[in-house]
Amino acid sequence: MDSSSEIRYRRSLRRLGVAALAAAVATIAALTAPAGAPAAANPTPARISGSDLSTSSAPAPVRLPGDKGVRNYTPAQLSSFERTGGDPEVLAHWTPERMKAAKPLDAPGDAQWVEDTARAVASKTAAVAAKPVAARLSPSVTNAPTPVTNFSITNGKLFIGGYESGSWCSASAINTASKRVLITAGHCVHDGQGGTWLQNLVFVPGYNAFNSDHDPVGRFQAYWLRTFNEWIDNSNLNRDVGFVTTYSGGDWNSTVVNTIGGHGLVYNGGTEFDTSIFGYPSNRDGGNVMWACWGTATDNSILDNKSKITCNFGGGSSGGPWTWNYDNASGLGSVRSVMSTVNSAGVNKGPYFDQAVVDAMNAANADW
Repeated sequence: MDSSSEIRYRRSLRRLGVAALAAAVATIAALTAPAGAPAAANPTPARISGSDLSTSSAPAPVRLPGDKGVRNYTPAQLSSFERTGGDPEVLAHWTPERMKAAKPLDAPGDAQWVEDTARAVASKTAAVAAKPVAARLSPSVTNAPTPVTNFSITNGKLFIGGYESGSWCSASAINTASKRVLITAGHCVHDGQGGTWLQNLVFVPGYNAFNSDHDPVGRFQAYWLRTFNEWIDNSNLNRDVGFVTTYSGGDWNSTVVNTIGGHGLVYNGGTEFDTSIFGYPSNRDGGNVMWACWGTATDNSILDNKSKITCNFGGGSSGGPWTWNYDNASGLGSVRSVMSTVNSAGVNKGPYFDQAVVDAMNAANADW
């Protein structure tokens, strides 16, 4: 896919990706579904050998200018934050001016992989871990004209404000029982090897700095963060996946999924799949508005567990969803990977989703 298939929300071209040759086919299963939908049997997935599949989590740290350290909240304060949509001082900290002045969070370096000598089975049917669900409270809001590409507010910008700094990643809401979970890159919640949890995270669905209202349905403060220990301990890009559990918030002070809808999540498919990718790359309109790229993701290497696609999405797009079966009418799809890295040739890469990612998602759902 070349640069002609990259698009801002104002453009209306569409390129249909072609699926790779069908190889081994896995049974589609539903682990979580909308109310009233039946759950099918869970298939036995393949695990990535030699990899630590466990995750760790922590309360989302808050440290604002003037604070001597990370804030420690009492149970009473946490209870009150559910009514106020989070710590009012954190929400007030992220003014439109600070959002616009934020810098993209640097993506981790992409390793130099040996030339492929074989191809992995690339076209297995993915299993379903979470199905998309439409918003209950907000009106239909789109960042794109019909008929082709709907820049759904289920995707958004994740602002990250360390002490005396501000940066951003991309993220999206996924449908879990708590209706509070975002998916992003692991490096958007934790620095990785030798680092720590990132601070002052606030999610803004459908952020658009070109509009007078930058946050069309409000903001959602992070309550709890989770990522893989392989990322925390070793900066393993195969596990560069993170989850954010949020307070209620937004203009209706409700859960994020009830407000903006939630993508599904699929796993154990192949590394080649048709995808629509969303995010806020700094090399596209300065990251001030959502962009998308679509085409066919292909297998990166026999030596890792990643997919690749040439979107040339730079810093700030990290954590954006790689959706499968994206529907322009509803603005929903199923997340099959997240943006992780970009190299000098403009090739973006994202980690493979297996059962361990499903387990992490379920743990993030239980973090509330």
